[in-house]
Amino acid sequence: MKPESNVTINVLMDELNRLLDEKIQDHEIRQLFEEYQYLDGASDESLDLFEKEYGVRLPGDFRTFYHRKDGSGYGLHVLYLGDAEGGRCTPFYLMSLEEIRDTKQYFCEVDERLEEYYSAEEMKQLDPEIKPFLFHKPWIPFATIAGGSLYLMLDFDPAAEGTYGQIIMYVHDPDFVYYLAPTFTDLLCMSNHNLTMMDEITY
Repeated sequence: MKPESNVTINVLMDELNRLLDEKIQDHEIRQLFEEYQYLDGASDESLDLFEKEYGVRLPGDFRTFYHRKDGSGYGLHVLYLGDAEGGRCTPFYLMSLEEIRDTKQYFCEVDERLEEYYSAEEMKQLDPEIKPFLFHKPWIPFATIAGGSLYLMLDFDPAAEGTYGQIIMYVHDPDFVYYLAPTFTDLLCMSNHNLTMMDEITY
């Protein structure tokens, strides 16, 4: 990874921490945030082992984030996606590497193609960056909401128009997948922008 990329993700992480500190007013959420301050990062060895286990190469920006913080702790939402200005923003918390492993045991552990569930016309809704699967082994979920009806995933088998390690989202009921961003850095930029627009974080 280029040194400037490392600087960028670290700057975005510092900005995220500042924004969370500014926007959190609720006492219970504040407690989760304080716990997050003491959360350790994942070691290089554990990140290397994760890559070996799943046969992937984690994006450098994702590795940098997880080297500082191994997830966000259950319940502390640190990613805010959607349109905060329009009042439509969905919060996600980041799973630890261990939580990712646990989730992967039952989610996207097999390949299931979209054509098994949708018509050719319905499949036209699929973003061109994503291969036509509903569940796919090379997709690694790393963030979710309570209940698991939405997952953010790293896509390690993109379509020709996509990027290795791009960010996609699984939505339940109706089940479908959507393209979000080419990199984790782009995702964090979008999230921080939404946080900037919000007056207060409430769950």
